[in-house]
Amino acid sequence: MEVMLNEEQTTHLKQYIYTVATSGIEEARRHTGLDKPFLKQKQMAVWLDVSVVTLNKWERNGLPTIHIEGIKLYSKDEVSKWVLSHQK
Repeated sequence: MEVMLNEEQTTHLKQYIYTVATSGIEEARRHTGLDKPFLKQKQMAVWLDVSVVTLNKWERNGLPTIHIEGIKLYSKDEVSKWVLSHQK
C-alpha cells in the first residue's frame, strides 16, 4: 500500500512528527532531570545509569553530596568531575 501526500500534507505531517518527538524528548529530559543542576539520589542513579546501591558505595568512596535540612542532593558537575577522576 502506498500513500501519496501533496506538499501541504507532507509539511503538516512533518510538523506533527516534529511536535510529537519534541514533546517526548522534553518529557524524558524532565523525567531524568537532564535540565536540573542538582539531583536527588534516585534521579542521580538514573542519570548515571547505576543502581542506588552502587551510588551509596561510591558515596562511601568519596562521591560528593550536598546535605540541606535532611535532603541529600548531588551536583551533576561535581559528580561528573569525581567520576572522571577515576578514569584510568
